[in-house]
Amino acid sequence: MAPKTVLVLVDIAHRDSGEAVLRYAAATFPESTLHVAYVMPYGFYSYVEPFVSDDSQKAANARAKAELAELVAASGATAVPHVLRGGIGEQSLLEAKALKADLIVLNAARPGSTLSTLGTHAAQIARHAEASVLLHR
Repeated sequence: MAPKTVLVLVDIAHRDSGEAVLRYAAATFPESTLHVAYVMPYGFYSYVEPFVSDDSQKAANARAKAELAELVAASGATAVPHVLRGGIGEQSLLEAKALKADLIVLNAARPGSTLSTLGTHAAQIARHAEASVLLHR
């Protein structure tokens, strides 16, 4: 049975791998509603945020939204974009729960990594997700 709602997690800093995982999810689950999310890796728990102006935070958010929209367009997939702030694992899991995602799709490790272990965020999400998790290589 195909999942109804799929959350695809991408890192806009690694655009090629983001496009690839989104294309994969769209091709593999054509009947599913795709959501694509990028988590800005600073936020509520960060020691940096108090030193960043509101204008800078708004500009970074706008840039992230624009880059995510470009990534979605370049992939050719139809997906609802989400830009989140905070801890990557925590925010990804909260978004999956809010969307009632049946499946989370993400890259297993950072592109170009020579390590054969899961990335720290992928491992955290796979370990704690309420939905099924598909790790793309």
